[in-house]
Amino acid sequence: MRRRFHFGSSNLSLFFTVALFMAALILYSVGTGGNSDLVSSICGVITTPIQRVSAMVSGGFGTFSDEFQSIDDIRAENELLKKKIREMRQKTVDYNELKEQNEEYRRLLELKQENNQYQFLPATVIARDAGDYYGGFTIDQGSSDGVALHDPVVTADGLVGYISGLGVTSCKVTTILSPSLEVGAVDKETRDGGTLFGEISSARKGRTRLNYLSRDCEVTLGDIVVTSGFGSVFPPNLVIGEVETLLAESENISFYAEIVPAADVKNCTNVFVITEFEGQRSVEANSIEGYKTEETDESAVG
Repeated sequence: MRRRFHFGSSNLSLFFTVALFMAALILYSVGTGGNSDLVSSICGVITTPIQRVSAMVSGGFGTFSDEFQSIDDIRAENELLKKKIREMRQKTVDYNELKEQNEEYRRLLELKQENNQYQFLPATVIARDAGDYYGGFTIDQGSSDGVALHDPVVTADGLVGYISGLGVTSCKVTTILSPSLEVGAVDKETRDGGTLFGEISSARKGRTRLNYLSRDCEVTLGDIVVTSGFGSVFPPNLVIGEVETLLAESENISFYAEIVPAADVKNCTNVFVITEFEGQRSVEANSIEGYKTEETDESAVG
């Protein structure tokens, strides 16, 4: 434990008294030719404690200064460590993104191996319409890249939607949550078929619907629904999603099933356009939802 030294008025008085005594003693010795050894001894007895105190005080100031220097060093070291932690966190984020991307491409490769007649074009989501309850978005590929109207859009998990508006370097995607997109679909297990299209109440929950199921269908919860290939707009056996509920239509004539999409329709950032597949229908450059292949303005698509 460090000692503290307080120099009050009484201590100062004592200090000056001792100093005067020493001065008088020295003058007396010089004037009378006294014993200089005796004077030195007396002075040593008096000054030694003072020197010790002085050394302790100066040592205390030295330690105090060292402590300040040590605090500065610790602060500098902490800042360096914080910087390294931030760098490591960023590297972790970059690594995770790269890992997810590699995993997505690996699953896409598996999809291509299972369907080697598909031609895939990778694309990035560049804009989303905040007012679109059905999750529509714009991608960074267009007619100059080989994209055509009606081309299916997928992720490695499943069907996302199709190209509904075409520009030269970008295009609009309408998702499977929308009522304006109709897909022939079947239960993979039972082969019960219907037409897939969205409805606002389902879309708000991130769901779509398999409609017009017969009353004697064998669809059960958890079944996987895939594209039927009917109409040649979508290839067959693209995964759409899983049956969550099975309900009767209001007229009680048929049933519909709410489907949880396999793809993350509203949050996907990277998708693939299937630009070519076996049995694909040739689609002319006509308008769909107000978009035209040759006349579409890029800003309108975006």
